[in-house]
Amino acid sequence: MEFAVNVPTSVGGSASSQYSMLPMADEISWEIQRDFGVEIEALGFDGLAVPDHVMTSESGTMECTTVLAALAAATEAVYIYPKTINNPLRHGPFLAKTLATVDVISDGRLKAGMGAGWKEDEAVAYGYDWPDAPTRLRELEETIDLMTRLWTEDEVDYDGDFYTLSGASCRPHPVQDPHPPIMVGGGGEQFTLRIAAKYADCWNYWGSTDVIQRKLDVLRNHCETYGTDYDAIQKSWFARCAIRETDDEVADLLEEAPRFKDENVSEDENHLVGTPEEIVADVERYAEMGVEEVVVEFVDFPGTEGAEVFANEVLPAFE
Repeated sequence: MEFAVNVPTSVGGSASSQYSMLPMADEISWEIQRDFGVEIEALGFDGLAVPDHVMTSESGTMECTTVLAALAAATEAVYIYPKTINNPLRHGPFLAKTLATVDVISDGRLKAGMGAGWKEDEAVAYGYDWPDAPTRLRELEETIDLMTRLWTEDEVDYDGDFYTLSGASCRPHPVQDPHPPIMVGGGGEQFTLRIAAKYADCWNYWGSTDVIQRKLDVLRNHCETYGTDYDAIQKSWFARCAIRETDDEVADLLEEAPRFKDENVSEDENHLVGTPEEIVADVERYAEMGVEEVVVEFVDFPGTEGAEVFANEVLPAFE
């Protein structure tokens, strides 16, 4: 089992509700991100995951790929994980160049998380067109196809529905051979999971065990259609985490982060909330379904108390 940790690119700000996902943070800065990421690596986690948005808080939002490159330079061993690239905000061929450069800077530690985007308001605010979901997903598929070619071929000619290239070069190629692993994020059963079956080395989604099991069944069916190896695709689950040593400490934490109390969580959701023993049992339920990576966002960010408890008492159970 691998464990990656979200390094947030925005937080709620002073006007945010107490029901924020990150209620203990009121500002974001590179210094905060750097110090948190370095500490997460020192605690023994496998990866650092960085969300991709441009406008998610009135207190400011840091850009994903820039933060990835900086974290690559500030760390030594963790994989560097855009989770998940908002494809409509990027020109696909230039994204291939950007991520290849991050892989070079990190000496082969990039894991390329790709998605079709969902937050229309920030795209429109920045002047982007926002096509319907099927169109965004077709563009995502073309981007992934084009990206793998640019990462492995010296020159690429391409005539697609969204991109036309003539003699395009993406050297230096990524360090990883044949290319960095590609994660496809999302749960759309008709399009997203089909793209994952066709192209992905990893698939990531959030939700209860019932939700994840259904998505895995659909993914397996798409793999059968394409003749791809379902077992070769790493299954990944995202969850926010509120962890403390004792029940009383968990209760105190939930008073500060009430979004994660049982009454505020829908039946389709599941978060890692509780003592280490409870967290281990919850992760084991996903592991039994075939989940091989868990990406967590600690609700007490930018503090590291939750991450420290998790590292000391949860990680050893999955070594």
